[in-house]
Amino acid sequence: MIDTHFYERLANWRRVYGDKPVRWRSPTDVACRYAKCYFERAPETEEEKFWREVTELKGRDPLLPAPDYSDAELLQRAWMSLPEKIDSLPVKRAVKVFVFGTNREYEHYCRKQKVRPSGEPEWRRTFLQAFATVLERSQNGEKEG
Repeated sequence: MIDTHFYERLANWRRVYGDKPVRWRSPTDVACRYAKCYFERAPETEEEKFWREVTELKGRDPLLPAPDYSDAELLQRAWMSLPEKIDSLPVKRAVKVFVFGTNREYEHYCRKQKVRPSGEPEWRRTFLQAFATVLERSQNGEKEG
């Protein structure tokens, strides 16, 4: 059964094994941006400062829990052990595109597999269920071994 906990595990796997965007800025650029903001800022009272900080905090994304590296490693090993196709369904590639790809890549892959938008939820449930079964078997195998 695919539930929200399984989707959270997939999101954790993406956080641990996904490509990390590298946004490098030179120290000079950072210093110049800071100086520009600092010198252009109008003086503010303590009350104005308080409300500015409150609104800035509201605009931030909520903090994510720390990544679970052991669970991500388990999912990675289970995915690596998957055959390319299970019952003529390309489970390995579908899981990879669903978890690590962008929405556009996933939609393109669905079109390539001739999956209609109305049938996408059922198709997704099918390949995720196949992956969950393999994952469960690998977890049980580890416990026995």
